[in-house]
Amino acid sequence: MSEMALRPRWLRLRSRFVIFVLSGVAVVALAMALISHQEASQALLKASQEHLLSLAQAQAAELGRRLESVSAAPRGLALSLEQVGVRDRDFALTMLREHMSGNPRIFGMALALAPAGGPTRRLFSAYVYRTPQGFKSMDLDSPAYDYPSQNWYLIPALLGRPVWSEPYFDEGGGGVLMTTYSAPMLAQGQVKGVVTADVSLQELEREVHSLDVGNRGYAFVLTQQGTFLAAPFREWVMRQSIFSLAEQYQRPDLRNLGQLMVRGRSGVLRVPDPRGGPPVWLAFAPVKEVGWSYVVAAPESEVLAPVQSLTRHQLYIAGVGLLIMGLVILVMVVGLTKPVQLLTTGARRLASGDLGSRVSGIRPGDEVGELADSFNTMAGDLQAHVAELQRKRKELEDSLHRIELLENIQNTLNKFVPTSVKARIAEAPEAPDLNKRETDVSVLFLDVAGYTRMSEQVAGEEMNFLIERYFSSFLDDIYQNKGDINETAGDGLMIIFQDQDPGQHAVSAVRCAVAIQNKVAQVNQELKGRFQPVTINIGVNSGAAQVGSSRFEGLAGTRWTFTASGPVTNTAARLGALATQGQIYIGPETAKRVQGRFALKDMGPQQLKNVAQPVQVFQVLGPLNA
Repeated sequence: MSEMALRPRWLRLRSRFVIFVLSGVAVVALAMALISHQEASQALLKASQEHLLSLAQAQAAELGRRLESVSAAPRGLALSLEQVGVRDRDFALTMLREHMSGNPRIFGMALALAPAGGPTRRLFSAYVYRTPQGFKSMDLDSPAYDYPSQNWYLIPALLGRPVWSEPYFDEGGGGVLMTTYSAPMLAQGQVKGVVTADVSLQELEREVHSLDVGNRGYAFVLTQQGTFLAAPFREWVMRQSIFSLAEQYQRPDLRNLGQLMVRGRSGVLRVPDPRGGPPVWLAFAPVKEVGWSYVVAAPESEVLAPVQSLTRHQLYIAGVGLLIMGLVILVMVVGLTKPVQLLTTGARRLASGDLGSRVSGIRPGDEVGELADSFNTMAGDLQAHVAELQRKRKELEDSLHRIELLENIQNTLNKFVPTSVKARIAEAPEAPDLNKRETDVSVLFLDVAGYTRMSEQVAGEEMNFLIERYFSSFLDDIYQNKGDINETAGDGLMIIFQDQDPGQHAVSAVRCAVAIQNKVAQVNQELKGRFQPVTINIGVNSGAAQVGSSRFEGLAGTRWTFTASGPVTNTAARLGALATQGQIYIGPETAKRVQGRFALKDMGPQQLKNVAQPVQVFQVLGPLNA
């Protein structure tokens, strides 16, 4: 029978198919609802966990900032006294009071000098502390106390770096919980004394107890040894640790949690409540400045409350949705089942790759008939489009392959192109201006002292490791100060600093030089015992130079270099060669621009190699206190 001979259909098939269609729709809807609920529940649970972790991290960061503000006073005083020394007891007490007056969180500060040599050691230690009546002072240099043997002096003196002490109860101060920051004073690698600051932790206990963690949540703080510094039960403070609780209650999960905390990790875990009771979610974050761990705990019932609320809400919506959907399907199912089956069969054949598939046997005269006609038209168009897409796909794959090759080439070249060259190319990609132009710059040369001798004494692979280790430690400071590594040699670097403000790039260059020397000291300490200490000598000069590309042409091809040339660069290199024992030498123009920002020592006029006239040379001693 032909398509035109089929009569339009008037009767509906609701009585035969409605039950089956509604059952199928209900199953599909229920499955979708369950999947949606599971995903939403996981998202809400994750959000609650992230909120707890963010709260712990924020509290840990705030505590770290407070402790850092306290440590700045003794650290700054130690650096200052390394330069000026300690004249007498009155001078020491004055300096301690000045630094305490600017930081109300400091309970007391001490200045203890290293014992003088000889048969009888001479001791000097002044201590200033707060009272309701104002500052008071006392001496700690009695033979009975013997402060050089106390941990607050002995540990930083042995380590040669600042340290925080484990918290302790100050018996002389009314049993107040305190901690101490000790900063050594160093001169030519020798400890000349220690400056300390005592901090009361009573406010920390109050803040931890008042922290809003839901209705029944709480917080606590652990020291680097796992001891409770602030706890939900006051009797735990400095008397219990998370490890002692783990042993007392046979809780290996607490032991594992404590190990994560003392290692400085952060995270969120579900564990039985350390106080006893239902499970809780614990979020912990490190206080990196002191090695403590800040912990926030919330009962699982409160963490899961949004999930439970969502469950009730979704069940209600699912019920109403299924009812509405059933009514809609009841209306639409009549007359759709058989045509839909035919269309489904045709669509499956089409999806399996039979692009010549067409639908037949559907009566015309209604929307389903029009749908069948549209399907056949679509299948024909799809067959043509697939052929066209296959052709274009082949062209696209070829193009993407060429683009990938070009990107690989670009990424490789970027590793060798200075930042200043990239900036010029970005300004005019089609015709970049790489010609030399006169630019006011600061040039820094650094050189590894005794590189030739080290190369003879150290194996090639280890020598390469040393150079890469030291130079890699400089990279962040160079980029932070907007420096551009222009040239490298086996034992040295040339770095160019530019800025619209000539004074700014000079300050950046000298600041970078000071930072490099600090990194050298850190790496020397890190590699102590494995390699001999390395000394880096630095020269800096400022002024106008020719900055741009130099082109060398030969029969084999053309070689481009991008550098700064002229007397400014030459003088910087000579200053670096003149420096010894890790000194930083700068020229007169640089010294003029950074005056007031750094402590300088006038070395007088110096005759530099290949420089006609003597050059006034200055040694950088360090930054001046703000």
